[in-house]
Amino acid sequence: MPKVSIVVPVYNMEKYLDRCVKSIQAQTLQDIEIILVDDGGKDRSVQMCDEYAAADSRIKVLHKPNGGLTSAWKAGSRIATGEYTGYIDSDDFIEREMYERLYERAVQENADIACCGLKHFYEAKDHEEWTEQMEFPQDVFSVEQLRDKMFPVLINNGSFMGRSLQPNRVTKLVRTSLVQKNLSLCDDRVDVGEDFQFSLCMFLDADKVVILKDYFPYYYWMNNTSMTMKYDEHYIERIKRLKENLERISDQKNVFDFKPQITNDFLCLTVLEVKGSIYKRKGTAYRILRKDLVKICTDDVVVKALKEADMPGLSAAEKLFLFFMKYHFYFLIYLAVRVYFR
Repeated sequence: MPKVSIVVPVYNMEKYLDRCVKSIQAQTLQDIEIILVDDGGKDRSVQMCDEYAAADSRIKVLHKPNGGLTSAWKAGSRIATGEYTGYIDSDDFIEREMYERLYERAVQENADIACCGLKHFYEAKDHEEWTEQMEFPQDVFSVEQLRDKMFPVLINNGSFMGRSLQPNRVTKLVRTSLVQKNLSLCDDRVDVGEDFQFSLCMFLDADKVVILKDYFPYYYWMNNTSMTMKYDEHYIERIKRLKENLERISDQKNVFDFKPQITNDFLCLTVLEVKGSIYKRKGTAYRILRKDLVKICTDDVVVKALKEADMPGLSAAEKLFLFFMKYHFYFLIYLAVRVYFR
């Protein structure tokens, strides 16, 4: 049994894959297995995966039909044999000591999950990198402390996008038995916030969690393609699927009622979509934008969330924007976004 299995979903990433794999091979923790999951790629990354496996006995390759990111990391997780499992996306890369530090801390505390932070690293040179981590006053949580201190603010702490849980699967090292136990609860169809369902399952079943604070060894690569501003007319349906599955997980685990927090988070994502539907289409006429605003603000799930959401930490401007949405003041929504992003 290797100490750590590292699962890498790969889909048409020939440009970045070598950097990713080399950063894993260079880990100071050498007792690892590397699982490259080819998710039905069409470029040279398929061949590259096989070449890596031929040259390094620690590397396994799993070729599968294209099924999306969630299906890929789940497929790799099923064949993981390490004591713990971690994840890296194939356009990202990591520092040499990442998994040694996470593993040692997990073993030291006998923890089910060890967490670190990440750096957003941009291909475009005019963007500055920034860091992200879980913000909690302590770095070790027992099961009792998880339920008393973390769960009440895990998904939303009462502020706008107030997620205390950093949902990224790539910043977590998780006991493999815990991962494999929960794979069936992670829905392949969820393609917005898909990591949230993974992290929620892990935290609800964990007996102990450790956080390596102010440690950012993971480089989350923001390439030009991922930065493209493109309006998605189906986005509301996609975040509704996320909401439904998070509620299903909360119900099935039955250790804490997360539904109010899930509603808050869904409404925050909806607000971002309302703003994005206007901002991302600067040259579009108001009459066209209004149709999309009507579609969003009259959606039954959105209407219910506007009634039920409870976020006392919102600013006056945020409360006013929700008021506009709730009472269908579409032109005021339009003006507010145009003025703010002018």
